[in-house]
Amino acid sequence: MIINLNKIGRAAGLIRESFRQYKIAFATMIVLGFVTGLLGSLGISVIIPIFSLLTNQTIEGTDFINKIVAHLLNFLHIPLTLPFLLMLIVTLFILKAITLFMIKFTNERMTAKYEEETRTILLEDTIRAVWPYLINQKIGHLERLILSDTGQSAGILNLLTSFVIAMTSFIMYGLVAFNVSASITILSILAGALIFVGLKPLLFRTRQLSKRIADVYKIASHHIGESMIGAKIIKTTSSEDKVIERGRHYFQELMNARTKALTYGIFANALFEPLGLIFMAFLFMFSYHRPGFSIASFTVVVYLIQRMFNFLESAQGQIQSINTQLPFLELVIEHRKVTSNNREIYENGERFDFKHALKFNHVSFAYDAQKKILSDISCSIQRGEITGIVGPSGTGKTTFVDLILRLFIPGAGEIMMDDKNISTVNLTEWRRNIGYVPQDTFLLNDTIENNIKFYDDSMSRRDVVEAAQMSDIYETIQNLPDKFETLVGERGLKLSGGQRQRISLARALARKPKILILDEATSAIDNESEALIQNAISQLRGKITIVIIAHRLSTITNSDKLIVVNQGRVIEEGSPRDLLADQNSYFYRMHKNVNAYADLPPAS
Repeated sequence: MIINLNKIGRAAGLIRESFRQYKIAFATMIVLGFVTGLLGSLGISVIIPIFSLLTNQTIEGTDFINKIVAHLLNFLHIPLTLPFLLMLIVTLFILKAITLFMIKFTNERMTAKYEEETRTILLEDTIRAVWPYLINQKIGHLERLILSDTGQSAGILNLLTSFVIAMTSFIMYGLVAFNVSASITILSILAGALIFVGLKPLLFRTRQLSKRIADVYKIASHHIGESMIGAKIIKTTSSEDKVIERGRHYFQELMNARTKALTYGIFANALFEPLGLIFMAFLFMFSYHRPGFSIASFTVVVYLIQRMFNFLESAQGQIQSINTQLPFLELVIEHRKVTSNNREIYENGERFDFKHALKFNHVSFAYDAQKKILSDISCSIQRGEITGIVGPSGTGKTTFVDLILRLFIPGAGEIMMDDKNISTVNLTEWRRNIGYVPQDTFLLNDTIENNIKFYDDSMSRRDVVEAAQMSDIYETIQNLPDKFETLVGERGLKLSGGQRQRISLARALARKPKILILDEATSAIDNESEALIQNAISQLRGKITIVIIAHRLSTITNSDKLIVVNQGRVIEEGSPRDLLADQNSYFYRMHKNVNAYADLPPAS
């Protein structure tokens, strides 16, 4: 078929799926669109009774126009005179302007509402998505989707409104023109349909280019975001030229695709005017020699048809633009579907009640069938103790604590808190009772106080101060000019690594957790900062259950217990001194220089 009904149906389905909540507003705008078209066409058609009045003759084939005007003036008790006919034209066009304003206002409110609701839903669905989904997302894609792609999708609402106005006006102008001259109107509609079909290949090519533009925008956003995060490495490796060159490649591709898409659109729109003029000339030649030809009726019909062509051109332009915007709408819909299928379940669940121990019972985990991370892990973490998790890089230590954080779900086995599976505990309450300090410190570009509060407005200044004192950062903060109101800069770059890490520790402690997890929290800081954090941790002994992942032996020397992980398995457990005293232990072989750790506490 010339017209691909499957593609039209698919586009209509996407639009219906995205905007069905606004069907009442659309219905209202369609009704108002017909009213606008009727008012405009009648306003022009009043020229015919004016001509009849001036020439004192009835124009053949236009009796119904005269009758409509006569009935309207009679209903309003207004005499059929030239001044009142002119006033009627002005009144009809004023009413048309008011109706158009109502349509535009309804559309703008609907569009703004869609953007607000969609952006909120996209952000919420993404933030609440499961961790395995989030770690596979690229930097910049979500920002592009929420801020730009959603705006492009909302633009379809504006285009649909313009399309409704154009088509309803086309229909009403056509009805009036048909009653004035049926043959000319039918020929005009057929000509318009042929033009539209002839321009269809341009629509298809524009759609392809628009999809490519949407894809390249996402890739470019990721490249820019990634480059900003890694700016220091880029500079220290003198990689600026390569980064800029790759960005230029993306920008050139965007420029070329946008230029081609705009060229197709401009070419399609430019064809309408000359084709319309040629058609009007043909109509005049066709009508001039016919009996009963009237210059007044022909002028009205030509104007109505010319407006119909304008409406058809506008409608074609809206379809072209909708075609351009549809890939962005598809991206938004696809993201909503994917994230809604990957949402964490926060509702329901039991209360958090930790009294004795956290136990791993034959726990296994794999990202996929070919990448097994943990295998048959069985161990326990006693309440109030400090437990160190050690082992070579890439052996599953971080995955171990991610399972405690419930960022991942065990593929086999279970994790028990006392006598209950942790999966039965309400997820929100579970995480509120666990403090987490990662290796890569994340700070907001905000004040120190707001970084410690971290969106928890219920936290008082006293809570913030206590947390700062517990993490041994209070005195440092007090020595800053703005104290707790000090701005830390983007990702905390105005502070030293040790200061950032202790603020991160304060943030975790401010929530008064029952379990504190430190994932390589001291691996990237100096010895002095590590000593301060170690001092803070020692003050928490017995008050909080602490789990420490570390490579540095100095970080876990004060642990009550070590769990040694290698190749995804727990290969040994015990106190640091007992394991170092056993020359057959894996931990001893990892750290042969026992004398360097003579300050270890005695074995129990």
